[in-house]
Amino acid sequence: MNRKTLAVLAAGALWATGAAGQTVGIGATTTAYTAQASAAVSKVVSEKAGIQMRVQPHGGSSAYVPQVNAGNLEFGLANELETFYAVTGTGIYDGRAHPDLRVATVLTPFASGIFVRKDSPIRTVQDLKGKRLPSGWASQKVIGVLMDGYLASGGLSYADVEQVPVPNVVKGADDFAAGKTDAFFFALGAGKVRETDAKVGGIRVIGIDPSPEAVARMQKHVPVATAGRYEPSKVNVGVLEPTHVQQYDYLMLTNVKVPDEIVYRVVKAMHDNKPMLAESFPALGRFNPERMARTFKGGVTYHPGAIKYYTEIGQWPPK
Repeated sequence: MNRKTLAVLAAGALWATGAAGQTVGIGATTTAYTAQASAAVSKVVSEKAGIQMRVQPHGGSSAYVPQVNAGNLEFGLANELETFYAVTGTGIYDGRAHPDLRVATVLTPFASGIFVRKDSPIRTVQDLKGKRLPSGWASQKVIGVLMDGYLASGGLSYADVEQVPVPNVVKGADDFAAGKTDAFFFALGAGKVRETDAKVGGIRVIGIDPSPEAVARMQKHVPVATAGRYEPSKVNVGVLEPTHVQQYDYLMLTNVKVPDEIVYRVVKAMHDNKPMLAESFPALGRFNPERMARTFKGGVTYHPGAIKYYTEIGQWPPK
């Protein structure tokens, strides 16, 4: 056995025994769904994978997704649409492709909607015409696209409403609670939704029309979106009756250069510890350990370390 081969084997053995001492970062927003989900994932990984995962807050996903691609962060959460745009260099990332992004896992189906006060006369998307809605989304540009799709499902666009610029969904919710807007956009199950509900004395989500025609209008803006049906529950604050809202997958991203062993340990810890994830953040009760791998459009692919684990548990290739 030559010296080069011995060196490679020694390095491999050192990595295998030393992975538990690694520290990695996960990008997150400062508050809201992504912040809570990232904290829950960090807790599970740190306690069950033997890898210290530290949450690193940013103003929005548009700020930290490029950092994951650049290798400045090992992980980050992003919705399926933003991931597609980032990898392909289209949409909100027009001309700025991020080829080193890889998927670690599907986190959950991600549902979002437009919320109004519980006693508001606004009952449908069409009723939002002429109303004050958050807009701009300087640090969460993908939200503007999602809103375009939501409004389009009801035959509206931003030209049909009074636009109130905000940097992100948290400020949008705060403006709504302060009476500056008539509605706000947020993820179902987020703590900020519960907080806003308490502040204004009750909120109600405005559902979308699940007909093929309405969904097709939405998908012109958000090709990955579907109309997901949600029931009232303690988690789904603002869902007062069975309602269809915008749904797509939320993903955990990584960088192609992150060592396979790190990604392998991270996804294994998540697969094996759903109860702990859900206990830390109830919205992660929607995480499905049997649906961590799937196929995507536009060259969005998985990290080799994740593929190795999914192959071992029978989820690769995706069914």
